[in-house]
Amino acid sequence: MSEPAVAAVSNTPNETRLHLLDAAEELFAEHGYHGVSLREITRKAGVNIASANYHFGNKDGLYRAVFERRVEPMNQERNRLLAACVEEQKRTGRLDPRAILEAFIEPALRVTNQPGTGNFRKLSGRAATDPSPEARKVIYELYDQAAHRFVDLLAQASPHLTREDLFWRLSCIYGAMMYVRADSGRIQQLVGYEFKMDDSGTALRHVIPFLAAGLSLPSQSER
Repeated sequence: MSEPAVAAVSNTPNETRLHLLDAAEELFAEHGYHGVSLREITRKAGVNIASANYHFGNKDGLYRAVFERRVEPMNQERNRLLAACVEEQKRTGRLDPRAILEAFIEPALRVTNQPGTGNFRKLSGRAATDPSPEARKVIYELYDQAAHRFVDLLAQASPHLTREDLFWRLSCIYGAMMYVRADSGRIQQLVGYEFKMDDSGTALRHVIPFLAAGLSLPSQSER
């Protein structure tokens, strides 16, 4: 059975591209990378599949572009703030673990708390646990440069920690950041719906001191 034709709509190339990104972001967030086809995305966007191929090449290219438009500005801000931590080290002779945490986590929370980013918040949570090679490739390639810089600076700022300590404390840091970004509603169900995770300022005020305190604890590794 043939697919229903897409109604002709007069869009500029940029409008078509944005429609595709918005539709893909929503459907990938709901169904994951393998749960939606390129044809379903183009149908939701109201464009033909040739337009998707023209702008993104294939579904892999579209999936990557969905992340790029949110992650690239976030990475620029992360790199700017991490560079400021290094400049402060040159002036004071020390790296501040709390400032490094803020430099990495604050842009991540803000990018998913901006208007119109609800679908990306859900997609980020889904992608963090998506085992598919296609999703993993995009996540690693887009996030790794700033993440490696963050880890290196945090290790330098916490010389009392072994690599094992750093591994487990980073697991807690990433877990907290990703859970707040995903905002599944589970904690509200347990504690109360008057609390919201979509206010990045409030989240940072509570999360950063907690994580900084955890980093300052003595090594738990067996010597």
